[in-house]
Amino acid sequence: MLTRLGRLKPGIEIGRLGQRLLLILGRCGGTPALALLVLCSTAACLGDGGKVAPAHGDVPSYLTAAYHLRTEHFYTTQRGTGPVTPGIGREPVFPLFLAGLMEIDPGLASFTPECLRADDACPQRTYRAASLANLVLIELAGITMFFLARLICGTPIGGLIASAYLLLNFHLNKGWADPMSDRLAVLLLTLAMLATARAWRSGKPLHFALAGAAFAALTLTKAIFLPFCVAAWVGALLAVLFRIQDKRRVLLALCVAGCAFLMPTCGWAWRNYAVSGQFRLTDVRSGVALSTREVYDHMSPVQNFVALVYWTRGIGPPLARYLFGADAIAPFDLDTQGGFYDVGQHAYQHQVAALRRTEHLEYWQATARVDATIFAAIRDDWQGYATSMLPMLYRGIWIDEFVLLGIPCLAWACWKATRRRDLLLLLLLATGAFNIVAYAAVSLNVPRYQMTAMPAVALAAAVVAVGRRATAVVGAPRRESSVTLSQSS
Repeated sequence: MLTRLGRLKPGIEIGRLGQRLLLILGRCGGTPALALLVLCSTAACLGDGGKVAPAHGDVPSYLTAAYHLRTEHFYTTQRGTGPVTPGIGREPVFPLFLAGLMEIDPGLASFTPECLRADDACPQRTYRAASLANLVLIELAGITMFFLARLICGTPIGGLIASAYLLLNFHLNKGWADPMSDRLAVLLLTLAMLATARAWRSGKPLHFALAGAAFAALTLTKAIFLPFCVAAWVGALLAVLFRIQDKRRVLLALCVAGCAFLMPTCGWAWRNYAVSGQFRLTDVRSGVALSTREVYDHMSPVQNFVALVYWTRGIGPPLARYLFGADAIAPFDLDTQGGFYDVGQHAYQHQVAALRRTEHLEYWQATARVDATIFAAIRDDWQGYATSMLPMLYRGIWIDEFVLLGIPCLAWACWKATRRRDLLLLLLLATGAFNIVAYAAVSLNVPRYQMTAMPAVALAAAVVAVGRRATAVVGAPRRESSVTLSQSS
């Protein structure tokens, strides 16, 4: 598609210059342009990191777990001055990453739980290494995206488009100073997608093992990907059984990938069972998230429309205030007492505490009871749940600077991959589609949750722009084909 620009009039000379530029980039592999892109992205992001808020949000859990991993050599998010014991909490990979940074950076090594009393309890320079590491993770994700899209599209131009989509998405990359797991998850997802693409093309068990291990690391960073990984593996198994001739070799590769995924994830779940009696990857955050999501099912038709306006990035809040008034938008503010977020976030723990007090239940018994109540409420009011999905989906996509381009590209590329039965491309794009739908289905879906959807959206943008070189089915002899999405359309 891009190579046709030179034939358009007016601007023939500009078109020829563009063709020459594409030819030069193709010959050099696109690496000089990638290096320039990374430098520009780093320079642009340096001024927009923001301040670390260690006492708010999810940051205290990560920092506390990292501190105890370094000092006590076991995982717990327990705070306080007394002795601590092993426990379960958030996913372990990012705290382990922070603990490693504490070993090499004296500033971060000076962190103690006392720093969590307030955002300014410790100097901001304490967290500088963690912040800069987040920035490095962003750039590494962009570099990995270049190699992935170049492999999929068969041209460096596709790689540059996908890399630029991530690296120049300034709204996605703002606020990188806070030590949160999202940017590590984005890098791990791009690595998992690249490992999967290479395994698909080669069919080698070692490459499948790397893909399984990469998805395991992703799941132990963002546990919401567990059902996706299981469903993807089952889908790949069915595809092998019905489409592949050399079943034995490919089944072996899939088994290797499954083992590489299950060993760390089940190992962590077994460790949690040993310390808590619960065979799970994380604590009860899933129940809290679902509780926060369920309250939005009770929005009135007018509130559903208000939500669509209010959650539009930038102009949304002032426009909603102008159109509907302050009282109408107050329930959507995260800081409003009695608002949707306040009720959903705190009602869960209040119900758990009430059950433990009145019926003398163990903590896990009480959470299981409350979880069952939430599921029943969603089942009984499925119409409200279905109605609230649209504003919830809409809320999350505004993490994307190029949302009006990227989301249609993702939908188009998924449709074309389905029509062509391009299983590899469909699997890679499904990571983003799953992320978009899953977070809207089980959480309040603030835009930050959709950071891990962006690699698939970036890949889709590259595929729509320059096409997709067809890949031979795994297990069959490798062939090169000139069939692309742009040509088939």
